[in-house]
Amino acid sequence: MNLTVRYIARIVVEAQTPLAVGSGEKGLNTDRLVVKDANGLPYIPGTSLTGVLRHNVEEDWVKNVFGYGGEDGEGSRLIVSSGFLIGDDGVTVMEGLRKVDIENVYFSYFNRLPERDHVRINHRGVADVEGRGKFDEELVHKGTRFMFEIKLLADESCDDWKIWKKLIYTIDSPLYRIGAGTRKGFGSLKIIPELSYWKKWDLTIKDDLLDFIHNPGSLNGNTKNWNQLDPAEFQVDEIDSKGWVDYSVLLKATDFFSFSAGYGDHDADRIPKTESFFDWSSGKPILTKSANVLIPATSIKGALSHRTAFYYNQLKQNYIQSNRSDISTKLDFDKIVNDLIERFSLNEIEFSADSSEWNDLEEAIENIGMEDVDEWNRFRHKLDLEIDDLTNKSLPVAESNYAVQQLFGYAKSTGNENGGQRGRVIIEDVYISADRVEEKVFNHTFIDRFTGGTRDGALFQEKVIYPKEPVQISIWVERNALIDDTVKTAFQKALEDLKNGRLALGGSTTKGHGVFQSIEN
Repeated sequence: MNLTVRYIARIVVEAQTPLAVGSGEKGLNTDRLVVKDANGLPYIPGTSLTGVLRHNVEEDWVKNVFGYGGEDGEGSRLIVSSGFLIGDDGVTVMEGLRKVDIENVYFSYFNRLPERDHVRINHRGVADVEGRGKFDEELVHKGTRFMFEIKLLADESCDDWKIWKKLIYTIDSPLYRIGAGTRKGFGSLKIIPELSYWKKWDLTIKDDLLDFIHNPGSLNGNTKNWNQLDPAEFQVDEIDSKGWVDYSVLLKATDFFSFSAGYGDHDADRIPKTESFFDWSSGKPILTKSANVLIPATSIKGALSHRTAFYYNQLKQNYIQSNRSDISTKLDFDKIVNDLIERFSLNEIEFSADSSEWNDLEEAIENIGMEDVDEWNRFRHKLDLEIDDLTNKSLPVAESNYAVQQLFGYAKSTGNENGGQRGRVIIEDVYISADRVEEKVFNHTFIDRFTGGTRDGALFQEKVIYPKEPVQISIWVERNALIDDTVKTAFQKALEDLKNGRLALGGSTTKGHGVFQSIEN
């Protein structure tokens, strides 16, 4: 190839949802920490950006653009830098070693990042204690902005312009997600056009070559003569959304709901989960002072997952009765008797009952324990295996359920010989502005089941939320996950339960909280 053309774009992206690009390390109070640069500020590694781009381009472009190994291998024609934080002035990129003023209000927000608590729920609807279901993770605020550079070494005579358009448009797609938790709403980025620029150089042209040579490599370099990057101008025919089905719903709460923060405040012992994010409407980053009420995507995902498993089992007629059977292992008493006759040669006795030999034989038989009988040991072994099998045999739920595997993924340890699979359902977090909700504090008492009266010291308060307006829940499902008609039907039935108020969300659902009804768009 004649790689004489250079495409370069410096892109500012804003996190549309929290980011969870992990460092692989644990903190004193957090199980998962986000990756930070030398300045102690969160950043996006270039490998994270490149890996997702590689996954989203056409398969026949992968080797051509990203290179491949082997004796005849080639290096990548695409070079992607890491994404560095945009400073408090909305322009400066915090790349390289810098003196960060930790007293600055903006930078102080990154000393203590928001956290999300997670609890894995088992098939009984309670915390999965045995599976270590409780953990938390650190996140980067929604609204945080980063800049990175993407460069393509191109051939003017090839289809590289189409590839370049595809790469840019992919980054702006709502389905382009980086880091962990992408299937529970994290990692969505959006290009900010007024701060993003791109340019093309043809190195066979002298002026272009000289301009390219003097092009500053810094992300803070001058882009005065560059083109403003508008993602709409880079739209291609083969967009990602064609491989996905939009199941988004508009829901109206019929009453209160509670997605607990896990702690209380001066009003109540339990309060709703809230989270602040950066607002750039003024051109500067301002963290919302009144925290927004949060409906976590994980809560929606967990409820839909379990209800989908229920309907799949129903459609496949996987019932508890069909998974049980009677004990088939039997004890063969005749074999025990025959073994004893053979062991002591009872058919060949030639001494009388009043002899010393008879007394020795009688004593030996009396001292035999059941553990000395081979047939008994065989029976106990087979019986234990059968009881264990029957005890552990249950309906296929969670990651053992085929519909859950196809839609929500499964870990490698619970998968088949092909290993694990990531989820193919993307659900967004829902943020509700504090001025658009009503709060209510309920007083609760713990009843002593022996006396029927209130237990001393058992009064507690619970703060719940009622939204004044409908909430939009964005749900995308990969089309390939719906090939199986039974899986598709099970998921759609679960979604209908959510829309019709039969599937409650959040906590205290047995008290009537968390019921929603669909509103047609």
